[in-house]
Amino acid sequence: MFDRQPKIKTDSKEHKKGSMRLWLSNFATFGPAVKDIKITGKENIKTIPEGAKVIVMPTHMNDLSVPATIYAVARDLDLVILNESTHHASGSQGEPVMKASMKIAGAEHFLPVDFNKDEKTGEKSPDIFNPENFTSAAKALEEGKSVMVAAHNPAEKPLENLEGVKGGYGGVYLAELTDAYILPVSVQLNRAVMDSKNIKTLLNRPNANIVIGKPFKLKKIEGMEHISEIIKRRKEGQKLNPEEIVEFSRLTNALREQSQIVMEHLSQQLVAHNE
Repeated sequence: MFDRQPKIKTDSKEHKKGSMRLWLSNFATFGPAVKDIKITGKENIKTIPEGAKVIVMPTHMNDLSVPATIYAVARDLDLVILNESTHHASGSQGEPVMKASMKIAGAEHFLPVDFNKDEKTGEKSPDIFNPENFTSAAKALEEGKSVMVAAHNPAEKPLENLEGVKGGYGGVYLAELTDAYILPVSVQLNRAVMDSKNIKTLLNRPNANIVIGKPFKLKKIEGMEHISEIIKRRKEGQKLNPEEIVEFSRLTNALREQSQIVMEHLSQQLVAHNE
């Protein structure tokens, strides 16, 4: 009920710029990892009004969700990707291979989002929602870039659907800051992708089905500009007064509701594609 569909414009120069260096670098690794690639809804990119801000919000149901989304949209959108801060870090928290890959693809296409890495196990987990992570992303949108933010945390194992998966706050918060359109992208594989315990062979590569949904806007949340300061004060150990506690609860509940709207769009795309 919060959706506002844009008027159709198919002659947008803004969307013909693309990010070819990023696309080519991504395809060099994504292409060989899959057998067949099917993209549905490519025409929906062209319905975005010229000059409008765009946040690409893909599913993260498997290890190939992000590269598949880059493959599907990076030739049409000048893309900046919010990814794990460990990809950018040095020392024990860093990931030199990923850092080198980003350099090849163009470091200007990547911005960090807080992630934690266990130094003993190497396992990673997203940090709590931090509005400061999205300041640079908002600036990128103002400069005419499109920003990719995963709609939910990475799945611990490949998923077939989004049942029970909670949406993240980041993308909807960024949309609130910038009045951007959300472009939902669902990525589904017909079999699990490789992980550290399962090395794929050329005969066992999955097929990738990518669905690009219709862009939409979310209803504006009154007072969202205050949440950054409230969270900062909480991190600094400052005590909130009763009014601030009520306001913080209202804002986080609103973000949760809006993230659920995004997840519903993505779920509907998966269902429609599988019917």
